[in-house]
Amino acid sequence: MSPSYYHSYICTNVASALKSEGTYSVFTELTLVIEGKDYIPDVSLYPKRAVMLGKRDIVKMTEMPLTAIEIVSPSQTMDDALTKFDIYFRAGVKSCWLVSPVTMTVNVYTDMEHVQIFHAGELIEPVLNIRIPLTAIFE
Repeated sequence: MSPSYYHSYICTNVASALKSEGTYSVFTELTLVIEGKDYIPDVSLYPKRAVMLGKRDIVKMTEMPLTAIEIVSPSQTMDDALTKFDIYFRAGVKSCWLVSPVTMTVNVYTDMEHVQIFHAGELIEPVLNIRIPLTAIFE
């Protein structure tokens, strides 16, 4: 699956907005190992941490992020993302976001049964207390 033009653009916007927020460490396309399988969320949020460039790199993470974010692309269905979210939650991820460039919405899941849908104004992430204007994502 190749990320699309919109997918790449929105991924950059999401990562930039979260990095500007300043509370968490933001990673894109970081491989997570869950039950022996590799998963790669588009964006992952971790507690703020130092990154020691010049040291040995970490190729695959076994520590789960606080939040995993998926941006819908033409080759990915909503069901694909929700299947990943179920796996992420069982592995200890606290929240998952599903960002749709086509509908310009962000669905914030705090578990598989609870979702908030944001399509205007400000995204408010209740688990990590993050607030981001949707214009920062969909500008």
